[in-house]
Amino acid sequence: MIARLVAGKYRRPTGFLGRLVGNFMARGNEPEARWTVSLLNIQPDQHILEIGFGPGVAIQYAAQKAVHGLVAGVDYSETMVQVARKRNADGIRAGHIELKHGEVSSLSYPDASFDSAFTIHCLYFWAKPVDGLRELRRVLKPGGLLAVTIMPKDKWPKERTPPPDLFTLYSDDEVAQLLSEAGLHEVRVELYPRPDEFPGACVLGVK
Repeated sequence: MIARLVAGKYRRPTGFLGRLVGNFMARGNEPEARWTVSLLNIQPDQHILEIGFGPGVAIQYAAQKAVHGLVAGVDYSETMVQVARKRNADGIRAGHIELKHGEVSSLSYPDASFDSAFTIHCLYFWAKPVDGLRELRRVLKPGGLLAVTIMPKDKWPKERTPPPDLFTLYSDDEVAQLLSEAGLHEVRVELYPRPDEFPGACVLGVK
């Protein structure tokens, strides 16, 4: 029961327990956040979007690279929006960072708004992943890059495998297929270079 409650908070962190989960994510997901941002090759004047930004660590890293651009984020959890806004308060005040509550299925941005978009450990929770990826493709500029970072399902420790009705786990090949179905091209899989630290994968595709 406790494990199920905690798993649910990863999907949509709320309240005190949600904030504790957010603190854990900030520490535990730091390697993949830094790595995913590095794969985007962000330029100083670009506009970048993250879906499911959680405590806002990867938002920070992206903003350090897009120093003259905009880093936007959308998260399903109002609690995480509050946490991430506090973490990124200086960038928000400067108009350099914009964080919103919302869902990937309906993004409040015009077509071709972003040079790159990414999501880390978030695809597991999407009811209609191809539709979400198509919505991300819509807001990308032509030639824009999308990155989806996951822990492949065969890498999850058995004792930590989440409830299947709360998480949908994927192989990297399955995620690559989803990106292709959503209309992304030049789809490729990158593996984290230190699997003992994070045995994960990032699947990238181009609009």
